Amino acid sequence: MTEAVAVAPDPGLIARAIGILTSPRATFEKVVANPRPVGILFLVAIVVALAAGLPQMTEAGRQASLDMQVRQTERFSGQPVSPEQYQRMEAMSKYNFAFGVAGAFIGLPIFTLVITALYWVVFNALLGGTAAFKQVLAIVTHSQVIAALGAIVGAPIQMMQGTITMGGPFNLAALVPFLDEGSPLRAMLGSISVFTLWGIVVTAIGLGVLYHRKTRNIAIALLLVYFLITAVFAFGFSAMMGGRSAG
Repeated sequence: MTEAVAVAPDPGLIARAIGILTSPRATFEKVVANPRPVGILFLVAIVVALAAGLPQMTEAGRQASLDMQVRQTERFSGQPVSPEQYQRMEAMSKYNFAFGVAGAFIGLPIFTLVITALYWVVFNALLGGTAAFKQVLAIVTHSQVIAALGAIVGAPIQMMQGTITMGGPFNLAALVPFLDEGSPLRAMLGSISVFTLWGIVVTAIGLGVLYHRKTRNIAIALLLVYFLITAVFAFGFSAMMGGRSAG
């Protein structure tokens, strides 16, 4: 008589989200076998929308966002914001909640599809992989649990600090406190969140499981590309601003 073999149940949505944080490799092995990207993307979008939108429902949150927009505008233009500009920005800040929600439910899926397409092309077309697009999409969406965690943890901290920054409160600028605020290197590190780096490593684990490649090599490649792109933007922006100032 043949004994029945017990099959482990496929983990549910919340179990997969927790698994990405606690045991990503084992979780990705299940995700690859049964890719379900839609539910986890929706969960991530909800968390990101809450983290971005809820602070905007308070006066302190709107003011912190407005201050960040003023700093970015002045840095980009090299000129102080005029009273008229400030009034327009202040009027638009009333819609920050809607912008945050729209970014989570519209911008995030678009970004996810673009990143997935890039990974799929690189690993399938260039490196000879055979994974389905849905499998790669599942890897990307599940990896975004890390970003969602960073957003929901960072939002109340920034609210208490009264300052909102692009890199969040867990950025790498703390490594270079001796550098001036306007330093390109400080700006670059300030835009890099620890949660972003964690998410990249988790993505590398998922891609390694999917394509049967070494996680270390994928992680190094992804991190190098990310740092290169961030550096180009930071130092290129600084050079542009320096050129405007000289002009």
